[in-house]
Amino acid sequence: MYSTTCAGRFGKVYTAVNNNTGELMAMKVLPLQPNDHRSIRRVADELRIFEGIDHPNLVKCYGVEIHNDEMLMFMEYCDEGTLESLAISTETGLPEELVRKYTRQLLEAIHMIHERGIVHRDIKGANIFLTEEGNILKLGDFGCAVRLRGHQTEIGELAGIVGTHAYMAPEIFQSSEGHGRAADVWSVGCVVIEMATGKRPWPEYDSSVQIMFRVGMGQSPSIPPHLSEEGHDFLGGCFIHNPKQRATVAHLLDHTFVKVDTGEECPSLPLFSHPMVVPYMKLLSNP
Repeated sequence: MYSTTCAGRFGKVYTAVNNNTGELMAMKVLPLQPNDHRSIRRVADELRIFEGIDHPNLVKCYGVEIHNDEMLMFMEYCDEGTLESLAISTETGLPEELVRKYTRQLLEAIHMIHERGIVHRDIKGANIFLTEEGNILKLGDFGCAVRLRGHQTEIGELAGIVGTHAYMAPEIFQSSEGHGRAADVWSVGCVVIEMATGKRPWPEYDSSVQIMFRVGMGQSPSIPPHLSEEGHDFLGGCFIHNPKQRATVAHLLDHTFVKVDTGEECPSLPLFSHPMVVPYMKLLSNP
């Protein structure tokens, strides 16, 4: 028993009920053509990425069923929608303390997959989900993810343009040496901008070509002026064009900007009087 919730790039997503447990799940339906081995392989690769990974900030994948003309993927149901939807609904962006909290959780998820040699390659608000009344963030949609063969990215190992242009690191479409974990760090910075402004990065450009041109000319997405000093410094580490010099996820986890969940003081954290603070006080009270 299920009902439609949204349509994705590779199929529709429904809510489903596990008849054995009564638990709600998300069911991703991918239509198959006769002898559609490419779709089957893509899903198999996506499931393989999830194998052995259990983390509170990663969407769980329960299994897959293949029928005559469609494939069903069963995943953890995230009842609060996407981070993109939440950010856009505010029009002016989320309060900075909430941005810090979500950024911390996102980094924890990415650190887990990077430690396992997995690069997500399509980190954006639409692929980040919320649960437990918005208190828990979960990174999902590993359709573009790939597992590295070794501990370090090898030259040419990850190639081709993948992901979403507004969130895409410059080396993905510029470098002849391929790309790796550092590309996810650039995307983290883009998600912070999305949360802080309620808009995707590069909102002034409608064309992917325009965005790629700007990034290729050495530019980075505009950092919201209202962010704290820590926020500017954090994003500065994300938007370094040379991926070898860009901050790692491990370094970012130690940054003052994301210390709100640890109880450490953030001296320049602004005292908010923004009307959006009131609805989110419940979220912020349970880090």
